[in-house]
Amino acid sequence: MGSSEKLSYRQIRVGRFMSGIRGLDEIFAALYGERRAPEPSLQEELLRRVRVHNYVPASSEGEYAAAFLKEYERFYRQKEGGEEAGGPSQATWQGIPRHQVPWFPTIAEDLCDGCGRCLEFCSYGVFALTDSGEVVEVVEPLNCVVGCDACARICPRRAIIFPSRSTLRQMRRM
Repeated sequence: MGSSEKLSYRQIRVGRFMSGIRGLDEIFAALYGERRAPEPSLQEELLRRVRVHNYVPASSEGEYAAAFLKEYERFYRQKEGGEEAGGPSQATWQGIPRHQVPWFPTIAEDLCDGCGRCLEFCSYGVFALTDSGEVVEVVEPLNCVVGCDACARICPRRAIIFPSRSTLRQMRRM
């Protein structure tokens, strides 16, 4: 791929956080074209290819590799099923694919007391209690309605954090 070509961009969940990755769709299409099945042995190859256009912290390689493989498994299943592969959601926001819009909550674990008000409030399945049941985690960040931050306003401990609204204003101009 030439450096002048525009690479795809998508947000994927890596561990408990979202991360923006360039060129992932092109990598997946190439692997699928090579008839490479999504299996754990592919993780190192995914890391190598992603690093061509992205920074992957050495301390988080395992989490990134697992996230890349999970996304490739989804891509592969969609292709094998004859569906158009396009990420976790085909939804858009103002014409922009949802997986490209960096709007989702982050939980400040040191502030969250697991009261569950956000769980009761949000009907989109964005949140869940951790296995320990002591704090809430974001499990489906791309289910979050773009521009909505009402859950953050009802959180008594102010443990839910969203990007600045200026992020959305900038995206509208693109």
